[in-house]
Amino acid sequence: MNDVKKPERQEYTIMIVPHKGQGIRSFRIRAKVIKYGVSILCAGALLLTGTYVNYQHQLNVAAVQKSELDVLRSNKGSQEAQIEQLAKDAAGLQEDLNRLSSLEAELRRLVNSEQSSGVSRSGISRSVPMNSGQGGPLAKPAISEISEWVELLKSDVKAREQSIEQLRNEVIAKNARMAVTPSIWPTEGDITSRFGWRDSPIGWGRDWHPGIDIANSYGTPIIASADGEVVESGWNGGYGKMVKIDHGNGIATVYAHNSRNIVSVGSFVKKGETIAYMGSTGYSTGPHLHYEVRVNGNAVNPASFL
Repeated sequence: MNDVKKPERQEYTIMIVPHKGQGIRSFRIRAKVIKYGVSILCAGALLLTGTYVNYQHQLNVAAVQKSELDVLRSNKGSQEAQIEQLAKDAAGLQEDLNRLSSLEAELRRLVNSEQSSGVSRSGISRSVPMNSGQGGPLAKPAISEISEWVELLKSDVKAREQSIEQLRNEVIAKNARMAVTPSIWPTEGDITSRFGWRDSPIGWGRDWHPGIDIANSYGTPIIASADGEVVESGWNGGYGKMVKIDHGNGIATVYAHNSRNIVSVGSFVKKGETIAYMGSTGYSTGPHLHYEVRVNGNAVNPASFL
C-alpha cells in the first residue's frame, strides 16, 4: 500500500533589513494568513466605504429636512405677519364703516330724510352699554376667512360711501330748493291783516286781501324771503313803492308800501338780504309791509310757506 503525500504548506519569507549594525531579521507567514488578511482588509474597506456613503446620505437628508423646516418656519412667520396685517386692515375698515354709518344716520336725522327710497341703511353700528353681555370662544381665523371678511368690509364701506354721496346730493338739491322757496319772515312786526276776505281798511264793505300785512316802525328793514331775481322795483299804483322777486319754478314774492327800495331790476338777491325799508306809500293807513307769495301768477296764502 502506497503512502499518500500531504501537500506542502505555502509560506512566504519576510525579511527586515535594519539600517546599521543590526542583523537581518526574517520570519515566515503562511499564504492562508495573507489571504485571510487581505480578505479582512477588503471587507473592512467595503464596510468603511458603506458607512461613509450612508453617513453622507444621512447628512444630505438632514440638510434637506433642515431646509424644509426653515422654509416652513419662514412661511409660518410670513403667514402670521399676513394674518396680523389683515386683522389690522379689517379693524380699520370696521372703524371706517362704523364712522360712516353713524355719520349717515346723523345726516338723515338732520335733513329728515330717513324715508328716502333706494338708499341702503343696512349695517348701521349701534352703541351698546359697557356692561352689556358679550363673549365667545377664543379662535384664530384662517387667512382665507380674514381675507373674505376684509372684502366684505370693503364692499360695505363702498356701499356706505355711495349712500352718503347720494344723501349729499339730496341735501344739496334740498338746500337749492329751500334757497329759492320763500320760507322766512320778510320783516319783524305784528300781523295786522291776514290772507283772504277782510273788512276793508279803506272805504266800506269787505275786500279780498291777497297777502299778509306786517306792521312796525317806519324804516324797519325788509328782507328777501328767498333767493331770486328782482323783476320789479318802483311805484305800482295802490301798492306804492313795491319790489317783486322771481324765485323760479313759477314762484314770486311781492313787498309793497315801502318807504324806499334799495334793489334794482335785474339784480340777484339772496335769502335774508335787505331789499327795502318799511313805509306807508300807496293805499295804506300806516307803516307796514304788504307781503304776497304768487305761484304761477296767482296769490296764495304766505302762511303755507312760513
